[in-house]
Amino acid sequence: MTTLRTTLPLLLAATTLHAQGPDFLYTAKVPELARSGSAGTNLRFLNPNEIIALEFTTMSCNVLSAEKWAPRTSSNTMAGDENGDTFYWNPAIFGEIDGLVTSIGSTPTGITNQRNVFWSPSAAMGTVVSGGAGLRPGDVGRIVRNTTGDGKIQYFIRAEQIQQSLGLPITPIVVDVDAIAFSPNLGVFFSLDGNHAVAAACGVTAIQDGDVLVIPPSSLTYTPDMRIGAVAPGSAHVLFNEAQMNTFTANAAVADRFGACVTSIVDTEALEIDPLGPQFVIPGCTGTVLVVPTLLFTGETLTGGSILTTAGGGQIHVAPCGPLGTPCGAGPTLGLQVGLRPPTAAMGVPSYVNALTYTRHCRFVTEARNHVITSPAPAVLDIACPAPMSWMFFNFAPTGVGAVAPSLPFAWGFLCFPDYYVNTFMANVPTPGGFGTYTSPVIPWPCKTLWQAVTITSAGTIEISTPTTVDVN
Repeated sequence: MTTLRTTLPLLLAATTLHAQGPDFLYTAKVPELARSGSAGTNLRFLNPNEIIALEFTTMSCNVLSAEKWAPRTSSNTMAGDENGDTFYWNPAIFGEIDGLVTSIGSTPTGITNQRNVFWSPSAAMGTVVSGGAGLRPGDVGRIVRNTTGDGKIQYFIRAEQIQQSLGLPITPIVVDVDAIAFSPNLGVFFSLDGNHAVAAACGVTAIQDGDVLVIPPSSLTYTPDMRIGAVAPGSAHVLFNEAQMNTFTANAAVADRFGACVTSIVDTEALEIDPLGPQFVIPGCTGTVLVVPTLLFTGETLTGGSILTTAGGGQIHVAPCGPLGTPCGAGPTLGLQVGLRPPTAAMGVPSYVNALTYTRHCRFVTEARNHVITSPAPAVLDIACPAPMSWMFFNFAPTGVGAVAPSLPFAWGFLCFPDYYVNTFMANVPTPGGFGTYTSPVIPWPCKTLWQAVTITSAGTIEISTPTTVDVN
């Protein structure tokens, strides 16, 4: 038997790693298609509970394409049988991903991976594997391996802490985080779904789903790895109310997917801090000084996938490939600017950007053509690889109610997925142009199969892909 540990030192073929840079990870509101078509693979289908990569630094602007970065099957593998139905595959996991936050200094290279990014779900994840409260709307967390095993939840900020910052009782949970951004020097910026009566820093007030709030750094206690350990009660400030967000939106003079000018936000859906934008200081109502950064934002009305900025009183944000929206009077915002394929040349994609974060990341992804198959049958997997050659590895996954596959740190890799689940070498898989497909031998009996690909980069690192689990009946 050829194992992962014995094979990796023998994989000496030179390959090329795509450059890393300050790109975007985001999510779309409804299912969309990658502009490139992802070489005809299933990776072209982008779902609201999957994280998408937009890589200005690795693609030519005329072919800029959003590509799948965190498939559902990767989340399913990390989470295990979280809903207790004996299947790893749960296509509805998280509902939608409503918020994204990248961690601070999580890896030696500063690269964001699928283990260290945090997100907020629109639907609660099952707790059969994780135990505890799980990952709920209102929480911002991630799936980790800890001393008790895989499939556990680690929080950036909990729903209880959000409610505490608003002067609300910590139970029952009534908040749902729609958008979030973070800087240790500036605080936690967020927006909520729905309207709430709160007793925050400026007293009793009604907050709306278009409002942007901030918990200032002076009201936060951090864990050693820069997560939120505690918040001061009633410390959240309304930074921009919905009327002000409407003004930013109207001033940006952006068109929606039909070409109509957008004049209101309705619901703020994504936030990110622009590290290159200007900042200003305002006194909070309690005397706390608030440092206000330039914020990138999206909203429910911004179909076509436009991204706006608070800079200059409200503008269309300009990325390395140009404005991330079409100006009023110049036609519809199609979605091409964020790498999505519009339904027609005259009408944009139906999605708005639902979550957004700046990152440096590596994209090395696997996904099965069919996540549940009936034996005897082969598993067919599509691969997006940062190099022209990859190697497929395999393992069996545990079965039964609440099963979760054990993972270990992948000691060779520094850029892509940080853990491995597999141990048996199966085949070389060419990935020219960044994509390839692998068909396994026929699987003769019911089982759970795990798959990951491996590649070698020109930087000298050996990298492993996101995992895929196939349920075989």
